[in-house]
Amino acid sequence: MPLNILPYADVPPSAKATFMGGNTLAFENLDWFSTDHWLTQGGCFAAVEEQRVKAVLSASPECSNAAWLRFFRAERDGYHGKYFHALLAEAKEALANMGVRSLFSLAPHDWLENLLEREGFRSYDTIVTLQRVSPLTEDFEPDPNIVIRAMTHRDLAAVRAIDLAAFEPAWQLNLASLEKIYHLSSWHTIALLGGEVVAYQMSTTAFDTAHLARLAVLPKLQGQGIGRSLVLQILDVFSETGTNSFSVNTQESNAHSLALYTSLGYKRDNRDILVMSLEIL
Repeated sequence: MPLNILPYADVPPSAKATFMGGNTLAFENLDWFSTDHWLTQGGCFAAVEEQRVKAVLSASPECSNAAWLRFFRAERDGYHGKYFHALLAEAKEALANMGVRSLFSLAPHDWLENLLEREGFRSYDTIVTLQRVSPLTEDFEPDPNIVIRAMTHRDLAAVRAIDLAAFEPAWQLNLASLEKIYHLSSWHTIALLGGEVVAYQMSTTAFDTAHLARLAVLPKLQGQGIGRSLVLQILDVFSETGTNSFSVNTQESNAHSLALYTSLGYKRDNRDILVMSLEIL
């Protein structure tokens, strides 16, 4: 039977409900928005056969040059490779028309890594998780030259500018993502030097665990202890509330960040996730 690729928005609601409620093979990206959010955005396509949804894929830009595979779901009928190929072709064309140069994907499952390799994706980096399993016991002495204060919604434009400067396109976040983290985080601060916003952090909590979700320092000021001061304040604040486990993610290629977290008692665990990339333009 012919396989039709349609924008997900054009699929009848009854077919959507049947598919999304089924037992599907599924991958979801580790971003701040749910699958339900990406289903309503552009870049989401469905593979339909005889009016039945067989698979759904979403790929959308995070910045002007880079997009991410947001999720992929397919019926467990053994044809997920066929569905993935057809859906990815449609998504690539849409992204190319927007001027996106590269498509990135996490590859936490062997089956997904195999699909990505078949489509020409290659290893790009590895996301690593580090944990500290003890509260901060020593006194935190802030650098008198650095002012750390709570972040407000008005600071997000400056935060976005720091994010663009500090990260290459693959790791940049757009304003919508930064705003989402801001609203989901329980502790968010900025660092000022000479009255200029030069760094920021946003952290989340769950029970007795705190997670550093985002940390960035202007490149011209990296290595001067500003990021270290922000992380130490996080440890200090959450330790006072009884938190005894701290985590953070970074890239294996980011030697500076790995050295910072290691020096503060974080240790790498075994939850590495491969990142793969495909050049579109």
